[in-house]
Amino acid sequence: MTTQHSKNHTLLIGKETTFGTAVTPTKDIGLIQNFSPADKREIQKVYSTGSRETQCLVLGKLDLSWDFEINLQHGRIFEYLLGSVSHTQTTSDWKHTFDIATNLPSFTIEDSFNSTTDSVFMYAGSKLSEGTISVDTDGLLTFKGTGISKSVDVSGSSASSSVISSLCPLHFKHTTLKSGTAGSETSVGKLQKYSLNIKNDVEGIYSAGNIDIQEAIAKNLEITFDFDIAFEDTTEYQKFLGGTTPQTSPSSFSFVFNSNNGVTLGSGRREFNAQLTGVNYEEVGTPVNVGDIVIQSFKGSATGLGTDKIYYVDNISETAF
Repeated sequence: MTTQHSKNHTLLIGKETTFGTAVTPTKDIGLIQNFSPADKREIQKVYSTGSRETQCLVLGKLDLSWDFEINLQHGRIFEYLLGSVSHTQTTSDWKHTFDIATNLPSFTIEDSFNSTTDSVFMYAGSKLSEGTISVDTDGLLTFKGTGISKSVDVSGSSASSSVISSLCPLHFKHTTLKSGTAGSETSVGKLQKYSLNIKNDVEGIYSAGNIDIQEAIAKNLEITFDFDIAFEDTTEYQKFLGGTTPQTSPSSFSFVFNSNNGVTLGSGRREFNAQLTGVNYEEVGTPVNVGDIVIQSFKGSATGLGTDKIYYVDNISETAF
């Protein structure tokens, strides 16, 4: 038999109507860099007096989790991270606007290998627990996700062919970061890297009589971020203090992270935009090292999304989303 290779790998998803009821996955989520399932089965070792050996193994709960990393080409994954999406068309460009919903949609994942002998892992009842969007110096815009699934089925003998979009990922050169009053945010300066984390904290709910989860519930939402800039002045540091000296209750502000290719909307624009509201910095570092430029690092939190929400502009129509 032939050893499987990443060149044979397919990862596709499909939105479920009912949690845990598998559908046929047909849609890609971007340029897959890695996918790492971690499938576990709880084992209880039962002992007895009179012996030091295990008397029996009782197999319990099934725990299915996974993580992945993609280079972002389009916005499809954000519906599963935030829960709500609306669509607006401008010629061949589609703007998908994502908002925070009470409940997250579930999806089926096909994790398969298309080779001489196919191997197919079909994960049903999948939900995205956490997502991190980031860009580093001279790097591509990436998305790292983690989540859980209800069940897995390996009875399929025919793997789907991979689906790879022709869209190019957005890049560090396309990226800006702004902060300040909503609607009139200004550049933070010479951005070095940025990371935005949205955590749904999805919990699987088990029930007696079953080995797999019966529900997957998104709990409290947490939005955090960090970024580095080349240190030039104290503008951003004063937002940390609430002024030129420490204030008891510094005012919150707005934050806009944007990557776009500079093309006019309707003519092939590609854009990712996230506006955060209720932002405050919680950590600032300004280390100095001999012979190096000074890089100032920030960590912060937000209460939610601003009026522009999170949106992605790509060429995927509403019906194909």
